[in-house]
Amino acid sequence: MRRSRRISSNNNRKAVWSLAVRSVKSSKMKDFFVILTIVLSVSLLMVMSLFYVGMNTETKRTVARMQHAIYYNLEEEQLTQMAKDERSQYVLSMKEGQAVEVDGNMVKPAAYGKEPLKNEGIEIDTVTPTKGKIPEKADEIMLSDAYCKLAGIKAAPGETVSFTWLDGTTENYRLSGIYHTGENQPLYTVLFSEAYAREGSQLKEVPWEGIVCFYGADEMTQPAFEELVYGFGDDCGIARKDMNINNFFLDALPGGDMAMQQMMLVICAGIGLLFVSVLVIYSVFYLSVVGRIRQFGQLRTIGMTKRQIRRMVRIEGLFLSALGIPIGLLVGGAVSYVIRPGGWDVVHTLIVAGIVTMADIITVLISVQKPAKKAASVSPVEAAKYSGYTGEEKKKKEPGSRTIKLARKITPTSLAVMSNARNKKKTVLTMISLGIGGILYMLAAFFVTSTSLEGYARQGEYKYGEFVIGYSYNVAETAKQGETQLQKEHPLDEKLIQEIEKTDGVKNIHTVQKLEVSWEAHGTQEEGDDNVRGFSKRRTEKLKDLKHTGDFIYEKMVEENGILFTRGGAWEEVYGWEFKPGDKVKLSWYDGEEEREKEFTIMGVIDAGDFDEEPGDTFTSFLIPEQTLKSMTKGLNLNADLIVETDQKKETQVGKELKNITKQYPYLSLGTLEEQRLIAKSQFTTLFSVMLGLSMFIIGFALLNLLNTLITNILTRSHEFAMLQSVGMTRRQLCKMLRMEGLILAAGNLAVSLVLGTAAGYAMIQIMNYFGVDYMHFVFPVWYFIGYAVFILLVPVLVTEYMVRKFQKQSLVDRLR
Repeated sequence: MRRSRRISSNNNRKAVWSLAVRSVKSSKMKDFFVILTIVLSVSLLMVMSLFYVGMNTETKRTVARMQHAIYYNLEEEQLTQMAKDERSQYVLSMKEGQAVEVDGNMVKPAAYGKEPLKNEGIEIDTVTPTKGKIPEKADEIMLSDAYCKLAGIKAAPGETVSFTWLDGTTENYRLSGIYHTGENQPLYTVLFSEAYAREGSQLKEVPWEGIVCFYGADEMTQPAFEELVYGFGDDCGIARKDMNINNFFLDALPGGDMAMQQMMLVICAGIGLLFVSVLVIYSVFYLSVVGRIRQFGQLRTIGMTKRQIRRMVRIEGLFLSALGIPIGLLVGGAVSYVIRPGGWDVVHTLIVAGIVTMADIITVLISVQKPAKKAASVSPVEAAKYSGYTGEEKKKKEPGSRTIKLARKITPTSLAVMSNARNKKKTVLTMISLGIGGILYMLAAFFVTSTSLEGYARQGEYKYGEFVIGYSYNVAETAKQGETQLQKEHPLDEKLIQEIEKTDGVKNIHTVQKLEVSWEAHGTQEEGDDNVRGFSKRRTEKLKDLKHTGDFIYEKMVEENGILFTRGGAWEEVYGWEFKPGDKVKLSWYDGEEEREKEFTIMGVIDAGDFDEEPGDTFTSFLIPEQTLKSMTKGLNLNADLIVETDQKKETQVGKELKNITKQYPYLSLGTLEEQRLIAKSQFTTLFSVMLGLSMFIIGFALLNLLNTLITNILTRSHEFAMLQSVGMTRRQLCKMLRMEGLILAAGNLAVSLVLGTAAGYAMIQIMNYFGVDYMHFVFPVWYFIGYAVFILLVPVLVTEYMVRKFQKQSLVDRLR
């Protein structure tokens, strides 16, 4: 008998399903916003996930045809040993000669072996010609299309080309082929044949290099792969500094910090997106349930159970998911393919689509859980007297307290305030969901406005000026004693400095002093070339303030031949170790008359990340007391670079004058900040486009949330508005009341976005600065915020006008019914 009272007994088991579907069809506006929210969340999750998966897939496809490591300074016997080793799968010989500057562009000769010394089932990309063929004869070369365009060379096989190399030799070659590279490369390669590598003037004395791939490397973790590469090199008698791991391949392997950070970033972004989706969908369903309280009461009256009502609301959510999720999957999949076609994979796409589908279904079920529970908790009696107003609970009157009388001025504005206040939960929830979008938008806006392209371009020496005058690369490389010989024979002295200072617009000239040295350490087992810079006794105190270890006593360093080492990650990566206080290092240098050498003691180590206070700091590994350095060089002028600081308004004019001056000195070269600006602009254009696109999406999500809130709120209160109009409220007053309700929500959103978004933006910039990103400075995104505010404040006005006009098409009597 009890079961017969259920509504499903009166019809069939599909009654709840039928009611849910009918409810969906009867509220198309609400459904539109829910479906649009689901489509947006699913498509964005698909794009984020597939972008990450596609990036890894594309990387794996790329590195599958790349070398795993390169070994330098090899004899042919070592190459043969590598090929015989069972760990190697592929070995190819290669030579790279000395680069030369040709008309302002760096050009380097190189050659590959005609055939790999070992190839067991693997194909490696070297250089593939787009026209012609790979060089075979000693007088044949292959050039890139970008260099041909830059140098005015006809990019066609058979053309004759000549190059003058560092040793002054000019040779003529015939183009056998053309290969493709991008433009504005820092270095262009002239590719020769193996015959030239053995006989040609620029390569025959150059040691071989070995391009190597290993068995099973793609299945290793990063630590295991590094151990294999270094162990293989040790067994072949190769110094650690001559082992170069392909970091692109290394990063594609599991077990690295970068891969874990990227994965966590995608997961956190996905969780954040789902959270925002939960708030939006919950808000829609909550408002829908509140507006249908009487309907649920009627259904309870005719026998529908609480469980069936909860099920009905859940079915509505699942039904809308079934409509929105496929659209979101298609949109997200299509966008992902367009963004990264090289990483597209059907299997991965289907797996991601399945995960995203499950995540969004769970999101919808979580979103409708509370509204469904509220709908089921409504009794028929409560539904009959429900008015939508929930006032303040009466508090017990405390002894001695005054009685507060309720007196309200009834105006459209006061009614709007009361409307938002009578359901604080709904209002707070709406502001939170809107505020999250606003905060994310402000973060993106802060990133764009606070990133200084000028600051990025001014890294290194350009931090101190707009022009850098130094010694020509070609001249320094061909000089017997390198740059030190030029410092002796062609010093950057006061005469040149005064000539530059006479130029109109020059404000200051900073000198960078350094001395080229060779070093040996660990009992001559390790060696290399570097620069040393002097430091004064006055600067010693500043160095102590940096992150360091060891002693920083100037007099002690002078007496005991002590020097400082600026520690950096690149040093450890190249050599596999770092200097520590107490280590010995032997330096060799040219003092202007003869070669000299001396042993020094490392007395202090400075973190290189903190060491960049004066011009030239970023280009040295060793610091030595000025008193010691002077005695080492017998008063030699150690000026290596002149950094010219100018009046910004006259930068172009100064640049022309400096070009004319440097042309008089063939041993000088001129670098400009404008060149660095062009490089910075090229690198950041794509990044800024992505950030702006993300900003526009966030604005769209916030606007969607506001639109949904306003429209759903109006639709669910049509009977209330009819009652107000029946007692004398005019259309104009109704518009004003609804407009004020929306503006209150919009103002709350703007306040949250302004306060918390600014705090989040400031924190982001401080974190970036902490990690060494010194080209980001706090700049409030005024115009971005104004644009956002205009959109957010304009929406309530337009929506209100549209919805009131829509109401007016229906008579007051019909709306009261």
